[in-house]
Amino acid sequence: MKKKFIHLLIYIAVLLAIIVGYNYWSYSCGYCNRASLLSFSEPALVLIGVNLLAIITLVICKYRNRKLLRRKQCGCGGQLRDNWIYCPTCGEARKAQVSLQ
Repeated sequence: MKKKFIHLLIYIAVLLAIIVGYNYWSYSCGYCNRASLLSFSEPALVLIGVNLLAIITLVICKYRNRKLLRRKQCGCGGQLRDNWIYCPTCGEARKAQVSLQ
């Protein structure tokens, strides 16, 4: 969990660095002034929105994938196939699972 948090912080830092870099470039070229240097322009807001949507989609996909993988695991951690009744690792009977169909 700590590694994922660090990755998220790095991602946010890179995103902010890109936005600040773009605003600094705009300021240097005369496209903006000091008052608008730290504000978010429309392209920056679109980029932030698209990135937030991508992050939310990624989290939902990972959560669904993790949930599906847990359904196919035994309590000992061994992987189970759909038609197996017993775990080949520990011999424990598979719990009855409700199908999502």
